[in-house]
Amino acid sequence: MEDGVEGIQISVFNAERGNALFEQKEKMQKMAEELLQFGFAPNQAKIYIYLGKYGPKTASELFKALQLPRTETYFILNLLQSRGIVTAEFSSPTKYYALSLEQTFSILMNAEKEKLNILFQKQKDLVKLWDTIPSHTVETNELKSEKLQMVQGIERIYSKIKNMVESAKEEVMIFCSEKDLAGFYHADITDMFSNSLSVKIIISPAQKIPSFFDKIDKKIIRLLPNSPTENQCFVIKDNDEVLLFLRNTIHPSHNLFAVWSDSNSMIDSMHTLFSYSWDNAKVCR
Repeated sequence: MEDGVEGIQISVFNAERGNALFEQKEKMQKMAEELLQFGFAPNQAKIYIYLGKYGPKTASELFKALQLPRTETYFILNLLQSRGIVTAEFSSPTKYYALSLEQTFSILMNAEKEKLNILFQKQKDLVKLWDTIPSHTVETNELKSEKLQMVQGIERIYSKIKNMVESAKEEVMIFCSEKDLAGFYHADITDMFSNSLSVKIIISPAQKIPSFFDKIDKKIIRLLPNSPTENQCFVIKDNDEVLLFLRNTIHPSHNLFAVWSDSNSMIDSMHTLFSYSWDNAKVCR
């Protein structure tokens, strides 16, 4: 019986299509990808999931089953213990336990809240210290240079979009897929639209307004039902900033990639594309 269980544990992460364990492997890989958003490295996520689903294991059982280097396995176990999401049993050999997912999320989110509290407390002191340092910049009459910034990861991208919306004085234009819009909605970006701001949203491809967004003013939304792809997404703010997704939400969240710029030529190009799409899109009623 033990040999059979151990065989399943060893093969699950290497299961190939057609194998009975392949579906289980895909779910575990999906879970590992999602845990990256909570500060897990790939092998840390794999060890945590393995302990959580297969029960307490020794370090030896772990690195054999997961085919990880011995030293890395011990290092990860110590790290997960220090984060409070894995515990060790006083036995010989030592067995390691994973906390439940609910307990783990609670611990990780409380840790992040504590970091934010510390930063908030330091903010005023750092601003005061910053102001005491003499500035040696020299003002010139040179034309403003255009800037370009690469932004990777869902949290950083959403934070950049929020900054754009907060600083918008006239208008915000969004071209996105339904999945992208769901991400903006759940990140509370759409809640930031003020009545004084002109907002236009094109959903592509889409046949109707998503149900989660049905209370929005339909005048600001238009649909492109027959678009062949759903990988286009960009945001334009006041004709002075643009953020263009190079990889949008059809990819794993940690692989989202965007480029932000205040380049006039780039903004004009995206604005022209948006205006053309808006004129040819389906009006919502």
